Amino acid sequence: MNMTPRERIAKARINLLTDYPFFGNLTMKLVPRELSEEEQKKYGIQAMAVDIYGNLLYSPQWVAQQSDVILKCALVHEVMHLALKHLQRIGTRQPFLWNIATDAAVNDILNATFKIPHGWVLIPEMKGKSAEEIYDWLIRNAEKAKQYAAAGFDKHIFGTGENGNGSGQSPFYQEGQLPFDAERAVREAWNFAKTQGKTPAGIERYFKDILNPQLDWKDILRRFIVETIPHDFSYTRPHKKSQSTGFYMPVIKREEVNLVIAVDSSGSISDEEYAEFLSEIYALVRQFEGIKATLIICDCEIKEVMEIDETFDPYSVHGRGYGGTSSIPVYNYIEENIGEHNVKLLVYFTDGWIDIPDKEYPFPTLWIVSKRGRTDEVERMPNSIVIQIPKDSTEDDY
Repeated sequence: MNMTPRERIAKARINLLTDYPFFGNLTMKLVPRELSEEEQKKYGIQAMAVDIYGNLLYSPQWVAQQSDVILKCALVHEVMHLALKHLQRIGTRQPFLWNIATDAAVNDILNATFKIPHGWVLIPEMKGKSAEEIYDWLIRNAEKAKQYAAAGFDKHIFGTGENGNGSGQSPFYQEGQLPFDAERAVREAWNFAKTQGKTPAGIERYFKDILNPQLDWKDILRRFIVETIPHDFSYTRPHKKSQSTGFYMPVIKREEVNLVIAVDSSGSISDEEYAEFLSEIYALVRQFEGIKATLIICDCEIKEVMEIDETFDPYSVHGRGYGGTSSIPVYNYIEENIGEHNVKLLVYFTDGWIDIPDKEYPFPTLWIVSKRGRTDEVERMPNSIVIQIPKDSTEDDY
């Protein structure tokens, strides 16, 4: 039975849903729209195109000529542009070259699961690179860029220009449409694929910020400190507000809380990172009453101990060399000078290249690992939580 182009697209999406549930689930969020010959000519769409609203524009003539394998690959290719936010990431780049760069990035990803059709853009020199890196490479290698000019089969609709390359709203926008929600789409597709036991190998790398969002270390730190402050109610002294109401309201009693803040001073941590960490600590300590915060600076031995009070300067701590690093002297200092049962929380700022004690302590340790530090060693320690400060770089965008 001959199928219409629209029916073939529907069949391809259903097959993808069964065979490749992650990609299939993503393609189900596309909104197919068949183009007339006039629209194809006006917008220069000879095969397929997408806009930020998830509209899948297609030439029925092109769809009718493709095999089922190529058609499924084309659908996944289009939706991956949306999942990776390629249309939003164009910035001030040339649309033509950006189209080639993003096609190469998508095809490189899909090549692990699908057989990329002959003639589609694949740049061996740029394997594993982001779209931004590929674009810069194309700019520097103009002659090679020409050979890929005819390799792209699809088009990206960026706005309301004559050919859909201008700024503003897509000419295919339909009233009430919202932009394609990449984060939600990827999470739903991932969860769907997990239930089928068919998550694509390696795909987490490209969506790690969505599938494994980085916890904000400042929020975690604040939560830990708030939770360690004891709140006891007492009626021994009526609350002042009780006098006007005629009711006795309890007074909140806060006992003094000992926090220990340790700083690894021998690792590859920048002065800016020290200042950011200690400024946050200083602000939190000053915000709450009844907190006694002791700062211990240590590499392979204790270098300095001071109290974080109103005179403390967060910019006073700097790296002091690149020798050996151990947290054991800090724990020994707590045992010998403060008492391990008197400490509510130890916050340790480190690059992760550090020796840890074998003993389990009654107080929790919150490890804050620098941007480019390692976490595997400190994650071994019981009664602790590890938070890594996220990198600023976008080098892992594709």
